[in-house]
Amino acid sequence: MQKTLEIQELALVLAVKRQDPTLLNPEFLHYSGIIPEAWELAQQPVRQPQGSQVSFQNGVNIVAHPNQTVFVESLRDKAEDEIQIAGVAQRFSEILRNIEYQAVGVNFRGHVTFTGGAESAHDYLFNTLLAPGPWQQQGTAPVRAGLNLMYTFEDNRLNLGVQEAALQLPEGEQVPILMFTGNFETDLREVAAADRLGQVQQLVGNWPSNLGNYRTVVEQFLTAQADSLDSSTVSLDAIPTAEPAEELPAIV
Repeated sequence: MQKTLEIQELALVLAVKRQDPTLLNPEFLHYSGIIPEAWELAQQPVRQPQGSQVSFQNGVNIVAHPNQTVFVESLRDKAEDEIQIAGVAQRFSEILRNIEYQAVGVNFRGHVTFTGGAESAHDYLFNTLLAPGPWQQQGTAPVRAGLNLMYTFEDNRLNLGVQEAALQLPEGEQVPILMFTGNFETDLREVAAADRLGQVQQLVGNWPSNLGNYRTVVEQFLTAQADSLDSSTVSLDAIPTAEPAEELPAIV
């Protein structure tokens, strides 16, 4: 069975020490040049002290909280040079350069579809990616699992989550999938204040390299055989990823 990774979205997270979420509104984004004037809203903006959100028809969503701003773009049917969210995040950080940036996260959400029946994704996870054994036979229902793995690269680290899910199609049909959620996070708290903006700009602009590493790792799962898996370091900590602003398509 040919298995293909479909990358749904890219989320860029700028963690900050403190900010006012109500500053995020369409007028500010347009007048400051952060987004083009031609962008049209997809829905009524939300503007509250605990969080604000602005969503556009091109699949770009911006969400601000007191401790972070998240820039999300749907990647479906888009070429790499059509993705605009990195430029938006860079212009945002340039305009708000006096905010104390704490960290930058580059997150990807993708999935692999299985067509062999309702349990096909489950079977691949438990019989190919995991070693079969009596531990799978306990309880009154099939055991469920989610994997958290950590990969170290030369310039950063990838936290990868693997989990069973189902893709909700418009016709109401549910298709089994494996979700692959990748997070690259860089802590900036030890970086000199004068250098942080430059680091933010560089890390955000480096998302294609992160995407390449994420894709390379996930594709190894798709060609795995039951008895020939490479070892990885498993992290028991929850993976810090951004919540998507919009489900396209819905996953249950």
